[in-house]
Amino acid sequence: MNKNILALSVAAAALASSASAAVSSNIVGYVKLNLKKGLNLISNPLDNTAANGNNVATIFGGIDCSILVWNGTGFTSTDILAGVGVVGGEDFALAPGRGVFVDVGADTSVTTVGDALVGTQSTPVQTGNNFVGSKVPIAGTATELGLDAPDGSAVLTWTGTGYTAYDTLGGGIWPSGEPSFTVGQGFVIQASAPFTWTKTFTVN
Repeated sequence: MNKNILALSVAAAALASSASAAVSSNIVGYVKLNLKKGLNLISNPLDNTAANGNNVATIFGGIDCSILVWNGTGFTSTDILAGVGVVGGEDFALAPGRGVFVDVGADTSVTTVGDALVGTQSTPVQTGNNFVGSKVPIAGTATELGLDAPDGSAVLTWTGTGYTAYDTLGGGIWPSGEPSFTVGQGFVIQASAPFTWTKTFTVN
């Protein structure tokens, strides 16, 4: 499988992929996303049900950044200035399960606040490149997060300068090793066929 078809429209600086820490009480909590200078592939693992609560202007409004969204052939950019809001592009909702690049000029962090999605959560995955993240705020391996892509697929994690590819034969078989994910980490599923990623999450 060709791992080079994800041609970024932006240059990647040396950085580390996003690290996150989640704290919750029952099903309400927050996730701190640590962003390194340059490109960070992240996701929003909490659902803020307030008006515009998941919008990028709400989540990232305190920092200068650009949000890069995969549109199927390239990236669409939303530019944000701290304290001003969106100055270019769309103020879209970054719902749980969606992965995006956040480009920042210096190390910083943002905190997302909202509800952990409980019960059975489903993410439809299409053939080709899908920028995604876990809909539930837990870390773990692909198997632990219920991710079982079909034979011939791959998961691509961002290293800061490129992607690390994990091929799968389906059925939880990862010949080169199984990927694992932190809370709030975005990644790419390069799917050989459509499937649904399903994970059930309960809070005791």
